[in-house]
Amino acid sequence: MTTKIDLLHNFLKASDGTKGHAQGLQLARSVAEGFSLNPVDASLRAAEGGLLILAAKQGYGEDIALVCTPKDAPPEWEDRFAGKRSETEGVQVLAAPCTPDNVPALQTALPNLVPAPLGMTPSFGFGDRIGLATPGHVAAMHMYGTTLAPIFAQQSIREMTRTERSPRQVMSDATWGAFRAGWQGPLGADADHLKTTADVDQMVKAGFTFFTIDPSDHVDQQADDYSNTQVEEKFQAMLRDNVPGSRDVLGLYADKSFDLGADQIALEASALKRAAVKYGRALAHICAMAQHTAKTMAGRGFELEISVDETDQPTTILEHLFIALELKRHGVPTVSLAPRFIGDFEKGVDFRGDVARFEADLVLHAAIAEQYGPYKISLHSGSDKFGVYPQLGRITQQAFHVKTAGTSYLEALRAACRTDADFFREIAAFSLGRFETDRATYHISASLDGTPAPGGLDAETLERLYLDEDNGRQILHVTFGSVLTAREAGDSSPYRFRDRLKTLLLQQRRLHDQVLTNHLGKHLRLLCGGEG
Repeated sequence: MTTKIDLLHNFLKASDGTKGHAQGLQLARSVAEGFSLNPVDASLRAAEGGLLILAAKQGYGEDIALVCTPKDAPPEWEDRFAGKRSETEGVQVLAAPCTPDNVPALQTALPNLVPAPLGMTPSFGFGDRIGLATPGHVAAMHMYGTTLAPIFAQQSIREMTRTERSPRQVMSDATWGAFRAGWQGPLGADADHLKTTADVDQMVKAGFTFFTIDPSDHVDQQADDYSNTQVEEKFQAMLRDNVPGSRDVLGLYADKSFDLGADQIALEASALKRAAVKYGRALAHICAMAQHTAKTMAGRGFELEISVDETDQPTTILEHLFIALELKRHGVPTVSLAPRFIGDFEKGVDFRGDVARFEADLVLHAAIAEQYGPYKISLHSGSDKFGVYPQLGRITQQAFHVKTAGTSYLEALRAACRTDADFFREIAAFSLGRFETDRATYHISASLDGTPAPGGLDAETLERLYLDEDNGRQILHVTFGSVLTAREAGDSSPYRFRDRLKTLLLQQRRLHDQVLTNHLGKHLRLLCGGEG
């Protein structure tokens, strides 16, 4: 008779083989049965000295991590888990809740789940505003993104405020989700759109390793419209204020020509001053944030993305060159930079603009990134920009990073629409009521007149109007925070939609994962040179 400890030893000795894997599943199923749980086969992993697998309550529910180790020789990492321990046939069994407190123990047992710098590997950021999307993201990666590096934990302070989630919770949801889906490759974690050192501190503490610095509050948004006299006045003000680096830029770059391969860019003194006025204080802020991040990380590996995309006007080639030269001069270790591209990159819809002009512009942006970095070109508001993904992958020679977030929220609503149309109608009607308020911080074209009220519409029509057509998508996209944080009555009452939506998605895991895989898979295929 084969005992449980025999199965465990056989699994650990031959965990990469078919027979060993089968014995590991046999053990996991036997143990899970004792807890009235269903093991998730894809999550089965061998750690040094033990077996780990996720299991769920019958039907649906929150996951439990089952850890099996030899009773007489448990590995050191096992003791780091909090949970209920028991013993059966020489195997110590731990049932550990999938909480933020147990994430460090899981990462110790499975080091690939520790976020790490991804370097110049092309990468893709999957934002998750609910906390249940990572298994679908992993499935998309397994099927379509095998040449890319994923970032499953990606959230900005702004998004976390709007969804009432913490950095620690975002990290926990992404880590347990990656484990559930069997992710065994490297991964990153993006602390998105950081504006203050306090923002950095929060995200470092939670374990993030990719820090996106957003200096938009320090960019002079009116610089493009200043007269030459005004530019000179603003430039002199920078000198009087001793803005770091400002005294050197004319001597270093004025009236010099820089080779971009496809073109030569001359930094004429007047244009250089305008660029310095627009971005000089922002660059000083970037340098300060980079120094603080390095100090706070205290020798641990990290990488920086610079975001200059949140401006009213596109980032010109001259401006990008000036920024790149200054980042290099000040030793800011940039892994990627997000310009504000020409055309419209509105939330939740495809690129709007002249694709040929975008391509021509991207050639020069990519040349700057290659010659004066090197770093990746980052595409923000990257959700659903199918019309320019092939160009991004080809022109940058796969030196790109793409961020998505809201599109996964919309796919969660798609799952809701297909399984509970009445509930989706409630969300859609509430979103219509919140739209004019919530649209204020977004650059979008949608209007209330563009999508009919959901009452009386069947499920198929609801899905088409609200999730396939641009106007409806944007209405749902920008109201996510209001939907997810609406309460029944008062600040301490239950959430009006969030808890019901999470319960539905747990009940419909397969459908939720499938719509995410289909939709995000289209993103990945096009970026990697395939067809949509």
